[in-house]
Amino acid sequence: MATWQVVVLVVVVLLVAGVAAFVLWLRRSAMTPAEAAAELRALGVDLVRLPGRLRRVAADPRTPRWARWWPIGLAIYVASPIDPIPDFLPVIGYLDELVVVPLVLRHVKRMVPPDVWTACFPPRRTR
Repeated sequence: MATWQVVVLVVVVLLVAGVAAFVLWLRRSAMTPAEAAAELRALGVDLVRLPGRLRRVAADPRTPRWARWWPIGLAIYVASPIDPIPDFLPVIGYLDELVVVPLVLRHVKRMVPPDVWTACFPPRRTR
């Protein structure tokens, strides 16, 4: 099998797996499609607000100094063209970021005092 055929096969498998995971999540959560769309919209809004909230966490004097450097390093890593999986590869090029970003954010959350985190990342209001 040629290299390009393997890449196409991997992309198709990842897309099918993503759609299947979304459908499974939708069915298991017992949400209506409208509720699921609202949840995805809220997650999108949270993603857009993430850089500003991380900046507020870093600006808070109660945040440890080492915890301030992790988001900076994460931003450099995401913007850097040097990755384990090059970003110019369609779909699979961003897989390393999909793994590294949540891990670093979880690590930062553990390092930051809980009161600072809740002040910068308020919990979502439920209806």
